[in-house]
Amino acid sequence: MAGGSTSNRKRRRSRKPNPAAQLTDDLLVEILARVPYRSLCRFRCVSTRWRALISDPDNRGRLPQTLAGFFNIEPTPGGAPHSTPTRYSFAASNRYSFAGVPGAGGAPPLIHPSLSFLPDREREHLVLVSSCNGLLCRCYRFPDEDEFDYLVIDPATEEWVAVPVDAGGDDNDDHDGDGYVLAVKIYSSAMGLWSCKKTGWSSGIMPRGDSSSVFVNGMMYFLAVFGFIGAVDVEGKTRRIIDCSEDSSFCSPAGFIHLSQGRLHLATGHDELSDKLEIWVLEDKDSEEWTLKHMISFNHLVRKKQVSYGFHDFSVVAFHPDRNMVFFVFGHHKKSLMSYDMDSRRVHTIHNLGRCGYKKFLPYVPLFSKSLPDGGNGSQ
Repeated sequence: MAGGSTSNRKRRRSRKPNPAAQLTDDLLVEILARVPYRSLCRFRCVSTRWRALISDPDNRGRLPQTLAGFFNIEPTPGGAPHSTPTRYSFAASNRYSFAGVPGAGGAPPLIHPSLSFLPDREREHLVLVSSCNGLLCRCYRFPDEDEFDYLVIDPATEEWVAVPVDAGGDDNDDHDGDGYVLAVKIYSSAMGLWSCKKTGWSSGIMPRGDSSSVFVNGMMYFLAVFGFIGAVDVEGKTRRIIDCSEDSSFCSPAGFIHLSQGRLHLATGHDELSDKLEIWVLEDKDSEEWTLKHMISFNHLVRKKQVSYGFHDFSVVAFHPDRNMVFFVFGHHKKSLMSYDMDSRRVHTIHNLGRCGYKKFLPYVPLFSKSLPDGGNGSQ
């Protein structure tokens, strides 16, 4: 026994040290900043040191983040609820809330949905219109042309910047009388200027009024009527129309596009009244070939053989940025925000919304690392 114990001690002394243990904290954080978010979550279990570094608030700006939840926007009882969304649906009066996503990889962000750090937050007609890359866009129509139209906001750092109003032309210059897009207006934060680029599209394209845009690999994609998807780059130089009109799934008004795992995803049904949800992915950004990624019956999702696609009954509101997961709202009168994991095929209720009019959901991934450029008017 004594000899065996001596041998074990010798073997322990002869073991080589763990190379990772020799790394400084800064170097280790630099390495962890280059891995995907899901790998980062697994690395929490490597050691107490790694877990402490990953959980340290001072390192949040350098490490990858994932979906924390949704900003919810709904008209207050004093405002008029809308069954169909439009660009400025909530211009009268709004109620904001934040629904956290379970399993987001840490404590929910300390964010008050009213964004109380903003100036003049009690003004009417101030509305959240979109979210992208951890930033929110908030719109206000001021009567004075010298005032700004938009705020770009980072809720994680409480920084915001005002985008100067576009004084270069009328909004009617962007489209013809029938709603077809003739030009796109682009704001450059580097130059502090707006520019107007003619689309040059030989065939007209009309954006769907209930569709949000999504940025993928430097291109902004948006759903259009008649089974088309439009795309334009951030400089307005590259423009595309993806024709999906030959496929009845894409022609259906029941569609939603979003970014997930670096690729453009589309959720759709064959018609407004459908028995299954289809998930498609554009594997190659330079092609128009869509791959069917997943198909699931509504009976499995919501215990109903057929649903009416749209906010009256069922609508997709987001894809998870890092996982094979889709988020949707279901319910005719009492609605719920729910998730579906395509890998485990599990359905989870995130938040019971109760009775509500049209609600808009903006997915939010915290952004800690970058400072907003100066928009030249009222930034902080």
